[in-house]
Formats: sequence, C-alpha cells, structure tokens
Amino acid sequence: MSLRRALLAVLIIGCGAPSSPDGGSGGGAGTAGGSGGGSTGGSGGGSTGGSGGSGGSGGSGGAGGGDLRGLVATHSPLPAVPADPTNAYADNAAAATLGQMLYFDKSYSGTLNHSADGGNGSLGLAGEAGKVSCFSCHASASGDDNRSIPNNVSLGTDYGTRNALGVVNSSFYQWTNWGGRFDTQWSLPLAVAENRALMKSGRLDIAHLMFEKYRAEYDAVFPTPLDPSLSGDAGDASRFPLTGRPKQGTEPDGAWEAMTAGDRAIINRIYANYGKAIAAYMRKLVSRNAPFDRFMAGQDDAISDSAKRGILVFVNKGDCAGCHSGPNFSDDQFHAIGVPQTGPRVPAVDNGRFADVPALLSSPFNSAGAFSDKPDAGKLDGLVLSTSMIGQFRTKSLRGLGQSAPYMHSGQHATIEAVIDFYDQGGGAVPDGGMKDPRVRPLGLTAQEKADLAAFLRTLDGEPVPAALLMDTSKP
Repeated sequence: MSLRRALLAVLIIGCGAPSSPDGGSGGGAGTAGGSGGGSTGGSGGGSTGGSGGSGGSGGSGGAGGGDLRGLVATHSPLPAVPADPTNAYADNAAAATLGQMLYFDKSYSGTLNHSADGGNGSLGLAGEAGKVSCFSCHASASGDDNRSIPNNVSLGTDYGTRNALGVVNSSFYQWTNWGGRFDTQWSLPLAVAENRALMKSGRLDIAHLMFEKYRAEYDAVFPTPLDPSLSGDAGDASRFPLTGRPKQGTEPDGAWEAMTAGDRAIINRIYANYGKAIAAYMRKLVSRNAPFDRFMAGQDDAISDSAKRGILVFVNKGDCAGCHSGPNFSDDQFHAIGVPQTGPRVPAVDNGRFADVPALLSSPFNSAGAFSDKPDAGKLDGLVLSTSMIGQFRTKSLRGLGQSAPYMHSGQHATIEAVIDFYDQGGGAVPDGGMKDPRVRPLGLTAQEKADLAAFLRTLDGEPVPAALLMDTSKP
C-alpha cells in the first residue's frame, strides 16, 4: 500500500496524521479539511487542528477522506504570468531584451560608501562608482541577495534597511516589495536606481545612459525617440544636465529643479520606460516544475514520505495554507506577525506597510499616475493609510524557499527550521500601535511535524530559469 493510501486510511477513521503520535480522536477537519470534518475541527482539535484540550492535540487535522492532492489542489500548477495592463511593453520581446541589458549594467550606479574588506560583500572600494547593478543584489538561484555579509540587510552602494527579495516568480505578486511600496513591477527599478543606499543614481544619468549606449534598442521599442538634445554635441545640450534627480528631504535645489517642466517630463517618460523594460525582462524569470508540482501531476515518488506528511501539517495543524495560498503560495496580503528587528545593521523599528503606503500613494509612477498605461486600473482605489498597517509585511511566496535563505524582511532567520520554530512559538511582538494577526499563535508542533513541514517546503524549489536570461548582456 502506498503512503498516500495509508494516510487516507488512517485519516478516514478519524485519527491524527502519522506524524502526530499524540493526536487523539478529538482532531477534526481543521481549516482545510474535507466534508467529513466539522467546522471547528471537532471537540478536541482547534479550528486548524491545533492544540486539542482534553481530547488530545488534534494531530494534523482530518482530511475528510479526501486525497492528499485534494488538500492543496489550488497550489499547483503555476499558471501563466498575469497580465500587467499598466505596462504596455510587459510582454514585448524587444523591451525584455533591453531590460536584460539594463538589469546587468553597472555603469550608471554611484559611488560606494564601504570598501570591500573580505567580510561585508562590498563590490569595490569606497568612492568607486559603476560597481552596482540590479543583478548585484539578486544573484541567487531565486534571484535574491546571496552576496551581502552577513546576509541581513542588503549592501548596495550602502547598507539598506531590508533584505533584497527574490525576483524569480516575482511577477505573480500583486504588490511589490516587502511592505507593498510599489503597486507595479516597473515602478520598483525607478526607486532602486535613485535610492542612496542601493544604486545612488539619478533619472538624468539613466536618460543619458539610454542615449549613449542603448539608443537603438530604446527607439525600436518606445514610440517617442530619445530627444537628440541628450547628445553632448547638441547645441542645446545644457537642457539636460549629465546627472541629477529630484531633491530628497531637505536637500537644496539642484540640476533637476533648474530644468523646465517640459524637459523634466521628457526625462520622466524615459525613466518610466527604463522601469518598464526591466519589468518586461523580469517577467521572464519564472521557475516551474518543482517536485511538488510533479507530485501534484501524479508522480507519487516526486517527493518523500516526510514531505507528504508535511502537506498535512501545512494545511491543517500548521495552518500555513491560510496565508500561503494559491499556486504562488501567497495571498498577496499584509500581516503583522512580530518578526523582531534583530541582526547586524537591522534598524530598530520597521513599520512595514504603514511606512510604505504614503510613498506609494504620492508617487507619480504608481498605477494611477500619468506614466501608467492604464491609470484607471483601480488598484489603489480605497487604499488609505491606517494604523492597522503598522508592522505588516507582504506574505512571501514559498516557491524557491530552499534557495532563498535568509528569511523574513531583514534576514532575521537563517534557516527554514528557524522560521518554523518562530511560527510554532506564535510569532513575536509587533511594533507599538500595531495589531498582531490573530492567526499567528502557538501551534504545538512536534519535532517530527516540524521536520515533515520543512521537507515539504523544500519540494517547492523549481527548475532554474534559462541560463541565457542570466547572462550579462549589457554594453561596455
């Protein structure tokens, strides 16, 4: 008899999963249980197959006689990348080719603040420029940061405040970045380029980069050719200073503020198109056919017996599927779970979505702005800042999890096992004024259940993206 059938036979008669020796008959269906389970998980088990009171621990919850695959039927296969109507060039092959060039180009990044010392992952000596590209902080198999040392917050031209998220499969998210700072994928590179801790560049630098190195590629994609006055030989070249960006904070007026409104609009359009080209490239960074997907397609031996038991923990007692839902294993929502702000260079406070929403709503490059190709998309309708957002971070996809350590928004946990322990103990304390998600509570997982859950999560590492997409195609 296969393990799957053995599990089903055990579950049908109302016992806990084999990985839960303390599970009593009180364990019911749990949140994701089938029709045979009660809505509250039975008199002993909690609503997620959690601690069961006098009736026993509740095990992993019942499956109601359903197939193991039926418990996670909505989690596979990974569908086509969703359309992005705000980016008219999202699926333009020539735009993606240009985007790959820009993604690997280091030449437009500013000066480094830290010299390489063998223990920080810096890309050069302090004061050197042209050392950081997008790829610099997204070079792992999952497209996240595996270079910064220690790998908590990421190091670009300086240290940031969070760990760089993976870009592989990132086009499946509705919101971009840990706190949802961006509502489109193309608006992310714009902020990264001008961030003083990441690339320390400027939109004028990027416009000149386009003209000097990528003019033919740009003009072949976008309907308005690059303005000839961007040439250093133009009689009115002074219209477009070689470097600059809008002032930030209390900075004095600079080259950007001295430009006419019309010329600033020209540069902003080039800048937005820069982001749209990179987004077109990133949409190709997709990893499919993980062992879990092969199991779901009928290959019983694609995952281990431990991983199969882990599916039950994931759905029932662990209550993971409530937030890590769908084929991308993310509900695309934001939750406060109390991850402590600990680790080298991690800021003492990070209010998550509460800190990110104001910048999103005020950005001229959001989905409702003038540079969106569908400003009436409605994505920002009804979005207002609320104290309920304090400490909330977006649910990260679990695909590629085994390839994307460390974990959490500032790399607070080094291993999958540490993350499981964090959730098992009920998370942590949220920042002052925030409200912890009520679903985050002690789980009472056994050592075997933790091991089985970790085994399942490691089956979500898909096939690598095509090697050609990871080639540096930038121009010298």
